[in-house]
Amino acid sequence: MKVRLLSVASAELAETLAWYRERSPRAAEGFWLRVQEARRSIALFPLAAPPISRRARRFILSGYPYDLVYSVLADEIVVLAVAHHSRQPKYWSHRLRQVPGKVAPPKSE
Repeated sequence: MKVRLLSVASAELAETLAWYRERSPRAAEGFWLRVQEARRSIALFPLAAPPISRRARRFILSGYPYDLVYSVLADEIVVLAVAHHSRQPKYWSHRLRQVPGKVAPPKSE
């Protein structure tokens, strides 16, 4: 399934990469690789990450204090935020209005 970032999430990613690059190119590269691994994992197993709201899930980027917050739609996955753990919880919730369509049904147990 295709994974797409909202423009605000893409900006958050760019800001985070720039912050890491200023301090350590190696950390920036590691963060970038971790985000790419997360995108592949989300594409393969979109319902594996725990839900944090009725329409959003959270993929924790291990080794970094960030999450990818995303919605699973019928035909794509939309990343709402590249959220730092110290930010206000659910600061990204208004971004759900930018996500068209209905979310995929929850995983059955």
